[in-house]
Amino acid sequence: MYATDDGELHEDDSLFALGASGFDSVPLGRMIPLPEGSTSALVPGARAVGRTADGRVMPHPDPAARPVAAFLPTGFTRLLTPAYSKDTDAGHMPLFGYTAVASLYGKLFAAALPLDPGGAWNPAHHNTDDLPGLVQARIAAEPDNRLLTHHAYCATEYGCYTAQNLFYGRDEMAIAVSVACNATCVGCISEQLDDITSPHDRINFTPHLEEIVSLAVPHLEHAPHPIVSFGQGCEGEPLLRARLIGRAIERMRHATARGQIHLNTNGSSPRALQHLIDAGLDSVRVSMFSAVERNHVAYYGPRNYDLGDMEESLRLARRQGLHTSINLLTYPGFTDCPSEVDELIDFFRRSEVQMVQIRTLNMDRELLQEKVGFPTESGIGIQRAMERFVAGTSNLALASHTPFVGRAHAYVS
Repeated sequence: MYATDDGELHEDDSLFALGASGFDSVPLGRMIPLPEGSTSALVPGARAVGRTADGRVMPHPDPAARPVAAFLPTGFTRLLTPAYSKDTDAGHMPLFGYTAVASLYGKLFAAALPLDPGGAWNPAHHNTDDLPGLVQARIAAEPDNRLLTHHAYCATEYGCYTAQNLFYGRDEMAIAVSVACNATCVGCISEQLDDITSPHDRINFTPHLEEIVSLAVPHLEHAPHPIVSFGQGCEGEPLLRARLIGRAIERMRHATARGQIHLNTNGSSPRALQHLIDAGLDSVRVSMFSAVERNHVAYYGPRNYDLGDMEESLRLARRQGLHTSINLLTYPGFTDCPSEVDELIDFFRRSEVQMVQIRTLNMDRELLQEKVGFPTESGIGIQRAMERFVAGTSNLALASHTPFVGRAHAYVS
């Protein structure tokens, strides 16, 4: 499949489709029908690459033939990126999760595998016709709550599922609190300093305690499988606001023992995390890209923390009964290189983590090469890397979302 700049899709059966692992154009391997809820798009500033019947890899003869990519819904794991050659004058691509696509008998297929699709993250349950009315009604009830207005924008303009769940009154609900961050992630979706446009706007105020509690408590009290989740893509690092979040958690837990209070974090401060655990936190997810320190530093640009702090944060949370997970940002041709896989397995063991959430790193390979650099080895494949993660650890679960877990809270008044 290829696309033209007017957005039209075209099928060319004179070339076999290829995917990419890093900079290598490779056979597609495992493919699945394009999942419902996926978005197909052309890859800008690039030319489609295919394979001839005699095995030669070549750019499409038409220089206007753009590669086609899929953006997968939650629950599906990307195995390969699209094969392409980049135009000499092209800049960096927008920060999306480009997945290789091919056609067979007129239908689209994606280089992906189902991990845990559907359920609470089924696309059919979001962006529904009644969402605008739900948003308007909730804002009318709390017109002065700036945090509510912020998440209303995320729910309607960006289609953020956790923001939408605030208004649907179910499952995992977003709470953003932090304008600042102690990292400068290459793939940050809310703040970019180079020529890349962030796909989301970062929250530009620190909410008051009452603004947080008034949203969180009703959700915990009434929603099915309620999770109140701190640390969103539209904010910085929540551990930098540990005192505010700690007070909010205490207020929540004095109001209700119901539901789960969760933190998405970079794990940079075990001390701040301990403060939240003492307040009543139930689960924590630490984001990581690589367990090799130099690659971790190159990607995150961390300020005053390292992999050791992340490991300690996970371990102390696990030993105090919290559910722990890692948000692993994956890229074909990087994450699945043997040296990376071995280091990740060692980190999973040392940190005693219970779950690894397999997520797509949203960027093009040229940006990743420029900022971090690919390993010299060839990848073994994302699926095989996942199999090694499970085989190399004990009782490690793979998923794509935070599970609902229950903990008792005897101190609730």
